[in-house]
Amino acid sequence: MSRPSTPRRALAALAALGAFTGVASCGSAGTEGAPPTILTFWGWAPGYQEATTQFNTTHPRVRVEFRRITPGSQGGYAAIQSAVKGGTAPCLIQMGYESLPSFVAEGALQPIGQSVINERVQYSEPAWQQTSVAGEVYGFPVDLGPMALYYRRDVYARYGLKPQATWQDFAADAARLRQAAPERHLTLFTPDDPWWFAALTAQANGSWFDVKGRTWRVNTTDPNSSKVTAYWQALLDKGLVKTEKAYSDGLFTGLQNGTIAAVPAPAWFSGLLAQKAAGAAGQWAVAPMPRWNAGDASAGFDGGSATALVKGCSAAGAALEFADWLGSDRKSLEILVDKAGIYPAAIAADSLPALNRPDPYFGNQVIFDVFRNAARNGTNWTWGPVMTETSAVLSSELTKAVAERTPLRTALQTARDRTVEAMRGKGIDTAAD
Repeated sequence: MSRPSTPRRALAALAALGAFTGVASCGSAGTEGAPPTILTFWGWAPGYQEATTQFNTTHPRVRVEFRRITPGSQGGYAAIQSAVKGGTAPCLIQMGYESLPSFVAEGALQPIGQSVINERVQYSEPAWQQTSVAGEVYGFPVDLGPMALYYRRDVYARYGLKPQATWQDFAADAARLRQAAPERHLTLFTPDDPWWFAALTAQANGSWFDVKGRTWRVNTTDPNSSKVTAYWQALLDKGLVKTEKAYSDGLFTGLQNGTIAAVPAPAWFSGLLAQKAAGAAGQWAVAPMPRWNAGDASAGFDGGSATALVKGCSAAGAALEFADWLGSDRKSLEILVDKAGIYPAAIAADSLPALNRPDPYFGNQVIFDVFRNAARNGTNWTWGPVMTETSAVLSSELTKAVAERTPLRTALQTARDRTVEAMRGKGIDTAAD
């Protein structure tokens, strides 16, 4: 691949939209009687291999070869970045929304704005927002992670609690439960999970990043973000929430035995809960997220990914055909819902049987009714262009703050400062509030 001669200028010129121009590992478009176009697709989610196989059986002129890599934050993204720099990248990659701007900042992704005009109506607008940076689109959405409140029916009934309408009600019930049953906590705080904390902040209309023209602004302590930080600080200071590592054995033990009675989490958490806390089948239910003000609609999003096109793919038309198919075709979505527990971004997915059947684990509740309503209400959240660095610092600093009983606000300030430093190191025009 050829590299831009002035990468710092390229990054700043579009406030993180750079220009790697490498040749990706794609074949040329097939013609009648010619061999099929070969595309390479890297991803990690369950079901992607099966969905790709389904595509190949119905699209003889295009063949997609799926390569499973480790999840993005666990090394997959590093492998992709190395491949882009070395000129050996695939045409297509699974890309978490939180990391998409970082890859755009490195010039690794192909903008596809004009290619999605006719297909735009097939997907929810919050999904398109997640695949956009500075007004340009960088992939077809596959799923969203709308948030809801998972709660224990039995614990709530025993102590006279109800799913809380507001976060103020939630805090009051946290105190009530601790007083009635000191061995229990209403919920938990996972300091090492920056995406979870970001989702809670987004629900409150907080905003850590904003891009105007050539300049990114970073502010992790704006009034709405600070409101969320102060809320959880108060719960921690009063001992009203339990702290656990995200997705740890201790966390799922508490969820199984009922010593943790509720957890705000995204749609895809339902599969993890059923697997890791199988002994609590029938005891869990799902309710809308508590709101900051009664009647608010926003629920926040945690997770979700797009199928992005690597800059320089020589068979862009075939690649975009597959990316759109993966996120909108009914058979593809049935596979992904069944294997990965996703909540699809495609509007037509609302009628999928898997999203409308009672779930025995949740007492035969149709839990996706809750997530469907949550998914309709997006936020104005923008991910930053160096989220690998931002998330690592935030995870470390929040964990340290909880362990050392120092202010969460200080952790957010440190994350801001280190983020600005990382952005400037990449030549991105940056300002901190």
